[in-house]
Amino acid sequence: MSASPQSDTRATRGWRILLVIGLVYTAIVAAVVVVRTVPAVGLTDYDEIRAATTSDFRDFWWTARHFCETGKLTADFGVHNYLPFFPLFMLPWSLLPLPVAAAAFSALSLVLFGVAIALTYNLLANGSRSPPRTWLIITAVLLLPYVHSCAVMGNVGLLMAFLVVATWFLVERGREWEAGAALGLAALIKLLPALLVIFFLLKRRWRVAGGAASVVLLLGLGLPLGMLGLDQTARQHQAFFDTAVRQHSAYQTIMTDKPGKAYYKNSALPMILRRLLTPLNASGTDEPFYVNALTLPRAVVLAVFVIVVVTALFVTTVVTLRGPPSWPPPDPSDGQAVRGQFAAWCCLALISSPLVWAHYLPLCLWPLALAARNALRRNRTRPIAMVVLVCWILGAAALASPLARAAGAQLAPVLLLWIAAIVTGAAQRDA
Repeated sequence: MSASPQSDTRATRGWRILLVIGLVYTAIVAAVVVVRTVPAVGLTDYDEIRAATTSDFRDFWWTARHFCETGKLTADFGVHNYLPFFPLFMLPWSLLPLPVAAAAFSALSLVLFGVAIALTYNLLANGSRSPPRTWLIITAVLLLPYVHSCAVMGNVGLLMAFLVVATWFLVERGREWEAGAALGLAALIKLLPALLVIFFLLKRRWRVAGGAASVVLLLGLGLPLGMLGLDQTARQHQAFFDTAVRQHSAYQTIMTDKPGKAYYKNSALPMILRRLLTPLNASGTDEPFYVNALTLPRAVVLAVFVIVVVTALFVTTVVTLRGPPSWPPPDPSDGQAVRGQFAAWCCLALISSPLVWAHYLPLCLWPLALAARNALRRNRTRPIAMVVLVCWILGAAALASPLARAAGAQLAPVLLLWIAAIVTGAAQRDA
């Protein structure tokens, strides 16, 4: 049955209002970013620029500019947890003045995140041409603090969220090679989404996994080889492994006397366990504070971490193997379950990560939208979905409390969101 002209008009009006709000917000953020980076104009020394500005994009921009001037990559400017591909990927931005580049990057990131929201709505509303539904508004509002943090700091979280949602959107549209390309690019920008390849391997979606592997090889290896040469490419990948994989590993976080990134803004599971189960200064300043409820041997803390992650991985894998491998599923009622399984892997990427900052949480767009939608429907997943939304609100409010953040106020909603996704993924015949 076709939609009436009246309903089409309401839908168009609703989406136009959201579009205007989004564009105004994007313009405001771009202006804020310019104000934050204008003090760097005319400065030619990185230390002076760093003292005058606060921005992750500043470090991306300066690292890329340094390569343009010297032909060499360096981690001296804070870009040390990224593959060698990433600073090369950021080279075009270094051709612009820092304030212009930073504002344009933040604006583009917000636009792409808006596209991700639209893709999410298109999938979960089954292509309906209806006005924006309540669950969509709830999702956008709940993610806003983390989206804002990411946009103002000029981080890549919004771009990754777009690529992850685009991956699933393309899978549901039967364009699996393109989906793999999006996933491969996401993994090259930040290693977190690489875990999602396991989901597609378990589902026997070989073209998605093959597309991701092809992009990783062509861009992740081919681009550095072409621009850096074999020796520097090998050294840069070795440096990435030493810094991002070894020095910032969960093992080092838990077992080292003074782990790096120990201050309260790091919401990674191994760091939270270390803070809660051992006395560890979480302030990041000369005025320490502690949140440990117990004092346990570090080996016990490590065992707790391994048990939690292995259990989560096992449960997620078992639930994933329950569903049909193909899309669309033979039975349309299985579609909700498969979507929940993908959402669970999105959450698992954050749960298992050795580093988690507030600007990583936009990666929860797909699972949070699924939970918000389920919270407003009468089905077996509604109770846990409602709990997730309440916990997410409390987690956002806890951003104002260093003590709460140090104790895991940002990761707790992600853990609950993973549980909600598992419940959805296991409900093969959910209405």
